[in-house]
Amino acid sequence: MSSLFAAIFGVPSSRVERDRAYTSIAGNLDDMQAFERILGGMQHNTEKAGALLAAQGIFAVACTFGIDHGWPKLFSVPAILLLLIGALLLISMLRSTAAPFTRGSGNVARIAFDLLVSRMIRFNLALYMTFVSILLLAVSAISFII
Repeated sequence: MSSLFAAIFGVPSSRVERDRAYTSIAGNLDDMQAFERILGGMQHNTEKAGALLAAQGIFAVACTFGIDHGWPKLFSVPAILLLLIGALLLISMLRSTAAPFTRGSGNVARIAFDLLVSRMIRFNLALYMTFVSILLLAVSAISFII
């Protein structure tokens, strides 16, 4: 089951696997150098979240258009709800940027790595929800035409 989780969300699923991944990333770097390397991943993750939020906005407009024009609500309403929940997941990712610095003491790089893993899970979940939403929207549009 843990390998399925890792395959779906693209993250190490167990603490041992996360420790191994962190060690691989941090290598022989000191804490601040390791943090800077992980910060690059966090920044990339943030950019992807912003792009997905923009795409979700476009599909939310398509959903509301469909609902306003009589597309089957059986598919349109769940589609827009999935988009909204996915957007909330992405927004929750973006609020956590300062977390490594607000937790008192500890290895800042390791805290950032754990945060990155958490953000990757949320991003991938939002991505999958967006995909399902688009499928539902397509089914709704096709049902309206047929």
